Amino acid sequence: MAASRSWFEESPSPKSLEEVPTFESKPLEDSELSEPNEEQLPSRRVHILGLGSIGTLVAHSLKCLPNPPPITLMIHRAEQYEAFKRGGRAISLITKRHEINDQQTGYDVDLFEGSSEDGTSRWRFIPDRLYNEPQTNPIEPAEETQSGELNIYTLIVAVKGPTTVSALRSVKHRVNAKTTICFMQNGLGQIDEINREVFTDPETRPTYMLGIVSHGAYMSQPCTVIHAGYGTVALGICRDRDRYPLAPKGPVRHLWELSEDERRKHHPTDKELFANISSRYLLRTLTRSPVLACAVFPYLDLLQLQLEKLASNCLLNPLTALLDVPNGAMLNNDELLPVQRLLLAEISLVIRGLPELEGIPNVRHRFSAKRLEQLALAVTERTAQNSSSMREDIRHGKQPEIDYINGYIVKRGEQQGIKCALNFMLMQLIKGKNSLRKGAKLPYGTTRVSSESDPHHPDSVTITDESTPSRGSVG
Repeated sequence: MAASRSWFEESPSPKSLEEVPTFESKPLEDSELSEPNEEQLPSRRVHILGLGSIGTLVAHSLKCLPNPPPITLMIHRAEQYEAFKRGGRAISLITKRHEINDQQTGYDVDLFEGSSEDGTSRWRFIPDRLYNEPQTNPIEPAEETQSGELNIYTLIVAVKGPTTVSALRSVKHRVNAKTTICFMQNGLGQIDEINREVFTDPETRPTYMLGIVSHGAYMSQPCTVIHAGYGTVALGICRDRDRYPLAPKGPVRHLWELSEDERRKHHPTDKELFANISSRYLLRTLTRSPVLACAVFPYLDLLQLQLEKLASNCLLNPLTALLDVPNGAMLNNDELLPVQRLLLAEISLVIRGLPELEGIPNVRHRFSAKRLEQLALAVTERTAQNSSSMREDIRHGKQPEIDYINGYIVKRGEQQGIKCALNFMLMQLIKGKNSLRKGAKLPYGTTRVSSESDPHHPDSVTITDESTPSRGSVG
């Protein structure tokens, strides 16, 4: 039986499969891989920004590939780089099921050195090599710049939502229209902010890819990630609404009734969205990893998968963070069930009215409150022993991603004239709790938040009511 082939794969012209040139076998600038007018891949190097659990998992998984691409870890803090050096410049992955510890080395580093007076950020490239030995990952000509920094052509972003804009501002001068950025983050709405505040010109804007990660992973120490649960990564291109706006309102027209320019503008194919060669290269590189288990989806399918995950996160993340309980506490709780159903009713109403989904069959059923409840229940049961990322962010004093989860529903609801009161309230409660955990100044001396830790519960805080004198005390 002939093997099926995808549109993003090269057409094999040689007679045998062994002779088929690939990105993996050798760099694309070799003469035998090129045709007279064929676009050249500038570099095989993959940059990774954000070394939390997902960024570290991806960095380790790509290094395990046969003939892996050069990988540069982008590190913002000097102390994090020192920890990386103390660990032998290695990234460790521990499989929780079998307690197997695998180390990978050979990573280059970009170390952030601050910003100049004109706001331009400065990165120092630190190659992987021992003493006077040659670099592990030689620099290709297209990567070099006069400043000594390297151009970025493929970038995986795995930072938290609230830090995405500032993180990408720091690399803006190293990114251009040939670049592809793959976002592996929770929530939605970050790309709208990036287009508004960082890459404002659609003509020079990089191509965006999205990765929806369902792996269970957490950091046990710097540069060591625990792979607690196997999952998948759903990958796809992100449609740039400035370049490819939605079709204007009006009578429905068949594609064959449109001019080619109209069709390309309002109804681009996924092959056209993947026109950037760095996008195809990054896609092929990620899908090579058996650990990541990546699958490629058309843009609209990927968007619907994102929205399904978002709906579940809108319940699990804020409720477990407010109550400070693991995910499984949401199961079989008759008091919380009405709250979850009311939230899902709001979420369902907003999602079903999104203009991006207009004309897609079965949207009303797929995003009905009843089906979203079934999906959320399945996620809760599967992750019952886990602690949600928002709960962990608040417990460790990090800014929660609530603006990109429930906040996204609130914003998209307002665009449709829907007031999402429950999601807004939940968003403000999370922000309020985060302020309390950080010791925010409270009026009238009614409460005091103490950061003194209980030796038996190191993540706890003490809240004391000082508004009423204790019995026997003076006024």
